[in-house]
Amino acid sequence: MKKILATISALVLIASVANAQSGLGGLLGSIFGGNKTENTTSQDGSSTVASAAEGLLGTLLGTVISKTVPVSLPGTWTYNGIASAIETENALTTIAASTYKEKLETKLDGYLQRIGIVPGVATITYNADNTFTIASTTKTIASGTYTYDTQSKEIVMKLGKVYSYMTMEGTVTATAKGVQVLFDANKFLAFAKKAIKVVGAGKDNSTLNTVAKLSDQVTGLQLGFDMVKK
Repeated sequence: MKKILATISALVLIASVANAQSGLGGLLGSIFGGNKTENTTSQDGSSTVASAAEGLLGTLLGTVISKTVPVSLPGTWTYNGIASAIETENALTTIAASTYKEKLETKLDGYLQRIGIVPGVATITYNADNTFTIASTTKTIASGTYTYDTQSKEIVMKLGKVYSYMTMEGTVTATAKGVQVLFDANKFLAFAKKAIKVVGAGKDNSTLNTVAKLSDQVTGLQLGFDMVKK
């Protein structure tokens, strides 16, 4: 909690001097095909970096609140889209990366749709016997076992044989409409890459390679599932 509040304080300060752009912003722009400088000034004189800071501040405040909300995980959840977060103490890095958050989520969502993980359609079911299933309307995409600590909100999902018993460790966070289950970005991308082979959805991993470049540059990037109760 102290770390979050310290970061919020830093963001308030940074937003007031948001015309200072970190070098990472240019790198992220090249990764996603944008301009090298994303700190453009709007008509009212504010910058996109300042807007990113304000948006991130709201996200962090939401995180502080969500940590006090208990989450009951068992049941069937509808996949609502990619969830992402940036856990780092470098506030400038966080702001620069958050500028591209929507683009990252859109690219990865498009990739997962090829697997059958489609927003509003795919489901993730956590059973009381500690098994789980990720499914589309026509097939099971992945299954395995899980453990979930309601106090720490830590989750470990162990996939089955076809995924070489891959393990993903993450956290469960309450949202206004449901929950987000977030994992280390590299682990989640490894799951997505494996899944496209398992379901026979092709071999083109260019989108994942693009997202992986961002993951390599941003410390603390997390990716996962945004879900609502069915």
